[in-house]
Amino acid sequence: MTAGKEPRRRIIPVLLSVSGGILATLAWTNWFPGLILLVAFIPFLILENYLFENQHRYNPYAFFNYALPGIIIFNILTLGWVRAASIPALITVILGMSFLMSFIMWLAHIIRIRAGGITGALALVAFWLSFEFLTLNFIILSPWINLGNGLAKDILFIQWYEMTGTAGGTLWILSSNLFLSLFIIQKAPRKKLYLYIWLLLIVIPSAFSVTRYYTISENKSAMEEVLIIQPNIDPFTEKFEIPFEEQLSKTLKMAEVSVSDNTKWMLTPETTVDDPVNEDDMDTNKYILTLREFASHHPGISIVSGLVSYRLYPAAEEPLSASARKIDSSGYYYDHFNSAFLIDSGGVKEIYHKSKLVPGIEMQFSAGLGKLINSIVPYLGGTKWGYGIQEERTCFTHSLTGRLAAPIICYESVFGNYVADYVRNGAEALFIITNDGWWKNTCGYKQHLAYASIRAIETRRPVARAANTGISCFIDIRGKRTHETQWWTEAVIRSEISFETNLTPYVRYGDVIMKLSAVISVLLLAYVFIVLPIRKKNMVSSSK
Repeated sequence: MTAGKEPRRRIIPVLLSVSGGILATLAWTNWFPGLILLVAFIPFLILENYLFENQHRYNPYAFFNYALPGIIIFNILTLGWVRAASIPALITVILGMSFLMSFIMWLAHIIRIRAGGITGALALVAFWLSFEFLTLNFIILSPWINLGNGLAKDILFIQWYEMTGTAGGTLWILSSNLFLSLFIIQKAPRKKLYLYIWLLLIVIPSAFSVTRYYTISENKSAMEEVLIIQPNIDPFTEKFEIPFEEQLSKTLKMAEVSVSDNTKWMLTPETTVDDPVNEDDMDTNKYILTLREFASHHPGISIVSGLVSYRLYPAAEEPLSASARKIDSSGYYYDHFNSAFLIDSGGVKEIYHKSKLVPGIEMQFSAGLGKLINSIVPYLGGTKWGYGIQEERTCFTHSLTGRLAAPIICYESVFGNYVADYVRNGAEALFIITNDGWWKNTCGYKQHLAYASIRAIETRRPVARAANTGISCFIDIRGKRTHETQWWTEAVIRSEISFETNLTPYVRYGDVIMKLSAVISVLLLAYVFIVLPIRKKNMVSSSK
């Protein structure tokens, strides 16, 4: 009998972990709504409670060991599209993120053992939100699968992101799972109480969101027409085989057919021109002249286009920026940038340098762990020199209408507070230019597209999204996508968007929930690992 129970005692925790990983993954697919996350972590919590109640059978590290397989499955299935770039990179990302997530859950389990259930539950929420705060601010981590992002498809239910950002979504998900798991695990008389709390937790935010979705209105008095070009140039082959002049010519020929007398803005994708433009000699650059000539044939149009650019610095003993590289023995340095240009008939008006770079792909590290990352992550445009950045978020101003737009380049659109910085600087609309073709036909480009809806809700700014191979679209201030193009096709879309000026609570205050969670996390760690041991030691001393 004992021999029969032993395998089952090991299999049940593994099955709970695996089922939790699979359930959580479904939120990032097209098969299920992200709302499944409201119950997806229950298997992990049942597993944690089982180990807590059977501490005499398991060592303190058991929860980490059992949670890890499910978390690895979650990371593999949600981030598996990274394989399009590199299998070693995929393995590195999955193992790193899986370890950190499992460690957070295990640490909360240890705190429950030492300080009780309420403290343990609070620790899980605070630690997880603190971890997500790190992913948004620590360059070698990524916020791609932060839990709040998993609700990106469910815009009807997350309109309150305008107040909380994705941190509110993470808090909602974790709280829902905690209370519903308590209802499942606990016995009467508190069982019904936990169910009622869970129902209120689901109904109240949802009711508020649905009401907000159907009552919020756009600024109809500030509408401007935007034209988006999707040239569909294969980034693996055509991008480097077809002359750059021909690529730009193709883009402008597509635009010529659809531009109207009312078109105020035209967007082309990230790195529309991948032949570096010298920022100190733009007036004579052939690509700039071509774009400028197009603008002169369409008075009043402002073109936002992605170009690679560079700057030369005079000879010096030390580089003028952290990203600058020495050219040769002459002592001169240079910086390359993944840039967005604002161009009209008068020439280049403004330049913005992408400043949230993909580690190892667009960003070169100089020492230690960075060199290891550089050796693992493949070349996808940028690693042969690394890109420079800028400190401030630049808004592009239309020379005639005076409207301000945020030039957001690719990966930057994943960072909520970063995008909010544009709005704090005056942006009235969000222009996202990207090249998602690098990730081929995987769920990666679909996830990236969905996150743009979150940015629209958080800031209450319309989004115009120009993607080289798709999907290009317009997104209104409720996060609803319109005029969506097909994947890997040539397309041109045109629509009017509203330029908004109101500031949401999230824009005003940023990731305050995450910052508060970081403070709570420090206090919890100090209480459990410093205060409680001292108190216990004093009690033992006094009893003697």
